[in-house]
Amino acid sequence: MFSAVGALVGFYLAVALIALPLGYAIPAAWKSGILGIGLQTLPIVVAALFVSHLLVRRRMATWEMMGWRRRVRYVKAFGLGAGLGIAMALLALLIAMGPGSASLSLSGEPLTAYLPAALAAVIGLAVAALAEELLFRGYPLARLARPIGKVGASVVLAAVFAAVHLANPEATSFGVVNVGLASLVLSAAFFTPGGLPAAWGLHLGWNAGLGLADAPVSGIALRLPALEFHTGGPSWVTGGAFGPEGGLSATVVMGLALMWLSRSAARAGEGEPT
Repeated sequence: MFSAVGALVGFYLAVALIALPLGYAIPAAWKSGILGIGLQTLPIVVAALFVSHLLVRRRMATWEMMGWRRRVRYVKAFGLGAGLGIAMALLALLIAMGPGSASLSLSGEPLTAYLPAALAAVIGLAVAALAEELLFRGYPLARLARPIGKVGASVVLAAVFAAVHLANPEATSFGVVNVGLASLVLSAAFFTPGGLPAAWGLHLGWNAGLGLADAPVSGIALRLPALEFHTGGPSWVTGGAFGPEGGLSATVVMGLALMWLSRSAARAGEGEPT
């Protein structure tokens, strides 16, 4: 256990030492706006992939272990994960707009402005999702699972993942709990045959599904043109200003996804060689 904790501390320190200088090299003006979400986290992606490469070179890990499984078609796994994430987001929005009083309407801005903004949002969210998957799935989750098991490792990193989001705008206790639940869902996806590409796709699909409907994503409002999402109430159902992740709509969807993905991961584990 202590060796695993030391390995994780070393991983995060190495990523930070590389990512911080890279982050300062990106002009502050580039970090604003929708696309800036991705530019802010791009140094983390570069650093985490580089450190992962070094671990493989030193035979301290393998790409297979970190979720990049050779038997998997990465694009297909990513696509299936993204499809599931989008479906989950749509269901959460429907619950928020059904039992809750959230609503979606046109803002009066030209629809032609929506597509380029949506494309920039997807690119930014894709980079941000990959950064978080490399930090909370990938090597950390696989390495911690060795001494304490997949469930234990998933729970520990879910707690850390939730704690990191405490600083998000409009964060609530309910929202932070749901963020931790989302981390468990993503970890379950990681342990399915789709591995890290599936978890990355699911992460992006969920965030994009909410964001492209102009709903806040973990408290962050993308404010896309042409559409306007009204959070409505009660906030314990719709999530309020934190977005659907702050309410019961996300809890229900995440709970269903966790049960389904956990079964899939368990079946995949039964087929692994002992």
